Amino acid sequence: METKVKSRTTLRIAAVCFLASAVLEILDVLAPVPLLGAIRSGAAAMGYHLLFTAIFVAMGIGLWAGRPYGYGAVMTGTALYSIDKVQMLFARQTFSDYLMQQFTTPTTREILSLVPKELLLQVMTVAYLLLVLCWWGFAFYIHLRRSNLTQSPE
Repeated sequence: METKVKSRTTLRIAAVCFLASAVLEILDVLAPVPLLGAIRSGAAAMGYHLLFTAIFVAMGIGLWAGRPYGYGAVMTGTALYSIDKVQMLFARQTFSDYLMQQFTTPTTREILSLVPKELLLQVMTVAYLLLVLCWWGFAFYIHLRRSNLTQSPE
């Protein structure tokens, strides 16, 4: 009889979400990214997307299978995601340009024209900071449940 591992469902749901993130990242492999104070395209953007795809896949597989490398992948992914978002927030003009690129339809542009640009930047800054805090909260949860990530290969 197999014993039920506490939080297995949570880890598997997270794994599916990370694998879905990897798929979305690879589908957007040529999209420009805000990186190091500018919006980058070409090889830099492709490398960025491929790096995050690899990290999301490692986290997804590691969490799904309950492997020890899942813990390291989550901690590495959390650190890289945090650094990425913080570097973007420090480059305010790049962040602003990136946000404006995201709203490309005439309807969203029209709606955005009603909102002061500085207010939009403040709201999105808070949103990005909350996302980073959520990642750290999940990393802390994984740290508390790291004993579940010790399954040996079958």
